[in-house]
Amino acid sequence: MSKTGAPRRPAPPPPDKQRPADRPGHAWRLALLWTALAGAYSNSFNTGLVFDNQPVIAEDPRVQAATASNAGLILHGDYWYRARTSGLYRPLTTFSYLFNYAVLGNGARPPGYHAINLALHAGNATLVYFVGLEIFAAPGFALALAAMWGLHPLATEAVTNIVGRADLLAAFGVLAGLLCHMKSRRWAGVVGIGMAQAAGIFSKENAIVLPALMVLYDLSCRPRKAWRVWPYASAALPIALYFGMRASAHPHFLINFQENPLTGAGFLAARLTAFKVIGKFLWLFVWPAALAADYSYNAVPVFGSGGWEDAKALVGVLICAAALAGWALSFKRSAPLFFFAGFFWIALLPTANLLLLIGAIMAERFLYLPMVGLCGCAVLGLKWLAGHRAPPRAVWTGVAVLCLALGARTYIRNMDWRDGLALWSSAVEVNPTAARAHHNLGYELEQIPGRLPDAVAEYRTALRIRPDYPEAYYSLGNALLRMGRLPEATAAFQSAVKLAPQYAEAHNNLGGVLLQSGRFADAIGEFQAALRIQPDFADARHNLANAHNQFGNALAQTAGHISEAIAEYQAALRVEPGDAEAHANLGSAFYASGAIEQAIAEYRTALRLDPRLADAHFNLAQALLRTGKRSEAIGELQAAERIHPDAETRRMLVELGVRQEGNGTRGR
Repeated sequence: MSKTGAPRRPAPPPPDKQRPADRPGHAWRLALLWTALAGAYSNSFNTGLVFDNQPVIAEDPRVQAATASNAGLILHGDYWYRARTSGLYRPLTTFSYLFNYAVLGNGARPPGYHAINLALHAGNATLVYFVGLEIFAAPGFALALAAMWGLHPLATEAVTNIVGRADLLAAFGVLAGLLCHMKSRRWAGVVGIGMAQAAGIFSKENAIVLPALMVLYDLSCRPRKAWRVWPYASAALPIALYFGMRASAHPHFLINFQENPLTGAGFLAARLTAFKVIGKFLWLFVWPAALAADYSYNAVPVFGSGGWEDAKALVGVLICAAALAGWALSFKRSAPLFFFAGFFWIALLPTANLLLLIGAIMAERFLYLPMVGLCGCAVLGLKWLAGHRAPPRAVWTGVAVLCLALGARTYIRNMDWRDGLALWSSAVEVNPTAARAHHNLGYELEQIPGRLPDAVAEYRTALRIRPDYPEAYYSLGNALLRMGRLPEATAAFQSAVKLAPQYAEAHNNLGGVLLQSGRFADAIGEFQAALRIQPDFADARHNLANAHNQFGNALAQTAGHISEAIAEYQAALRVEPGDAEAHANLGSAFYASGAIEQAIAEYRTALRLDPRLADAHFNLAQALLRTGKRSEAIGELQAAERIHPDAETRRMLVELGVRQEGNGTRGR
């Protein structure tokens, strides 16, 4: 340490342009790195559109055609199509899906998306290599850093899970911008910082950490007199632009309690739980044996649950306090350690639920960028061993074995993403107290013939974990309905709408079971509730018309209720004017009431909409006979006989003097 107390600086970084002799060395190391990554992720191409991939890619029409209209919708809309409450504005990520879907022609076929993800991950690993080269000034340790980071199985949620691309792109922007700041003192580097910051932050919000990481590097490795303001101004400009464009898109940030139960906890309990999550992250980094796609309620119990779970939170606080104290002490003792430890904390902060609560309590993808700092600290430990305690050959053998083990675990972890059943089975195994994992496993089981009882069991398990889980009640109702257990299905749907009164789909399905039970008025009320919530809900609109129609049929069979039946049919037609069956039924009701001309008009409308309605032809014939239009009536009876041969139709034709010829008829 110098007499002034300034931190020790590492060896001067390599110049901006490497000597020609250095390039072949980098080339073979990077080739080795890319080969290792390709091997570890080679089976990721077999995984499907699971979890969030289906709605974000296959069900988002904005990415399905490269048009100016879709580009505008992406630039001025939420990341989630038609959502206004996620608060996520990630247009560059969505444009990348459009590039896959429409430009490359991948459509909903996963391999092309996985290829782009793996290429981005390999690019990020390359950037990590060069960042390590700047800090360690030793290519071997830089390669160890990049390999450990790139092969670590915690990265699979960002790489193998297609929608992890947001994390890949954000990390690319941060790492590229940081490298520009490290290596270049020219205006090209300043411009590169701005471009990298724009690429990162328009892909995912956590890329906002780039300026803080630039400060960290300057504090760690650059004399104070060499600091300049222009790199920071270049990074600040795209951040300001991002927030301006995000505001114009009007997204509203609403956190789902299911995703982040910290929203239901007090300030202190939420932060103590957040420290427990950080402790869990650190353990998964050291021992990534049990990985899961879901950490929502109640995978990580909130502080206050009692017992060992609260003790874990306190242990997490102690670990984090010790780590932060060690980081502060390293400022004057080891510039590389100060940089890498600080990298971890700064990169983790946006998703740590410490400063503000975000959309999820925990996700492995949150560690994608912060792991650079953890791997850097691990490599510093290896470097210390190589220089002080262990033979260099033993250290490098250990690095090779460690990377091989990490790559093998990544390869195995990829298999969990092959389909929904594998993904949620693994999630339930790792986090048996996660309500959503049981719910989603139930949904996957429901799609398999013969597994409906198992699906019901998973839904009930989810409800035991979280009794106020409306989606689980909804899914349970659907499964019970398929099993023919109408009373239980009705009760499940009623619980869903009680817990979530704005749940349009639950109102619609509750209306469906009530309709099957003959409770027409109650069913109509539920369909109307669904349409009040979601006016463009086509299924609810059709079901409402059908309910009015069936209610009219029931009333028509009851003496003295024909006028009420007419009202129900008319109500059905106000909902769906093109319902041929409702027009035919209204015609029959008018006929029964003695309004023959109105009946004829409705029958004709029904047949114009659907000429294959044999009953409408027959009934129209009867109405025409009442008005003396014998020849027209015969024509309608003949049409009915051609569509659906019937003894009553033939009897009437005979009575009208029409002689049968084969399967047809002929007037005399």
